Amino acid sequence: MSYPPPRPPSGYPGPGGYGGPGGQRGRGAPPPRRGRAVRIDPVLVELGAGLVWLAVGTLGLAADGAGTLVLAVGIAIAIGIGVENRRRGPRPFDTSRSTELLRLGGGVVVAVIIASILLGLLSASAFLPGLALVLTGGAFVLLSRATGQRPTRWLGIALVVAGLLSVLISTGTAGGFVSQGLLGVLAGVLLLVSAADRVGLVEMLRDRAR
Repeated sequence: MSYPPPRPPSGYPGPGGYGGPGGQRGRGAPPPRRGRAVRIDPVLVELGAGLVWLAVGTLGLAADGAGTLVLAVGIAIAIGIGVENRRRGPRPFDTSRSTELLRLGGGVVVAVIIASILLGLLSASAFLPGLALVLTGGAFVLLSRATGQRPTRWLGIALVVAGLLSVLISTGTAGGFVSQGLLGVLAGVLLLVSAADRVGLVEMLRDRAR
């Protein structure tokens, strides 16, 4: 048994077009406008998140002046990865995955803000960097379920583990301050390495080393 052809939705042309028989609009009517699809490049997302975490680490390493140097090196590396990504041709997510990414990113920002307020009231702000990293890693794990990308899942798991370790060792103000610097640098490096791997730079360096 053959099924009849699907009926065009309201506002779209029928078999005869906009002006022909079966059309949904009168002659000369313009086609409906469509909004521009949002497509996000995951490389740029990881570069941005990596620089944010390097900046967080800079606050923890600023006592000896090493933070500024670490951040400057990280920015230079991120620019190099971004240029190489543009040269090779970016591969952004499709619209549905980009929407999922925006939703997860917004959820992490809101959760970190709420956690910072609650931990401040409890005089436990030293736990905030580790908790923020757990939330960031959890977002990457959830994103991997929507994209089916195993490297994204392993990146998220690594960030969650690092965040949990930081929460466990952050038992005092001084310890939390030192932990923030090391944690920020570690998270930033992991994110930059992941972005470089997406572009293909890690594989290229591995082949050269052989």
